[in-house]
Amino acid sequence: MDISLGLREVTQYAAVSNRTIRAWIHSSVDPLPAVRVRGKLLVRRAELDAWLGRHRVRPLGAIDLDGIVRGVLQGLAHGS
Repeated sequence: MDISLGLREVTQYAAVSNRTIRAWIHSSVDPLPAVRVRGKLLVRRAELDAWLGRHRVRPLGAIDLDGIVRGVLQGLAHGS
């Protein structure tokens, strides 16, 4: 069964503020999927779980900082 949550339930489930949830929903990059029904924003719990999973924080060891810096410096050297 697919459960839809209102903003209050989403804030409790994700342990973040109402303002944060609204920012996630209205983000221009990978927004949290939501629907508006009679003025009330609803989020499917399965979609919230999937969205949270995509935004999982990776350990610093998994991030290639040297590669990022190298790419930026190469871009600067080539006028990008």
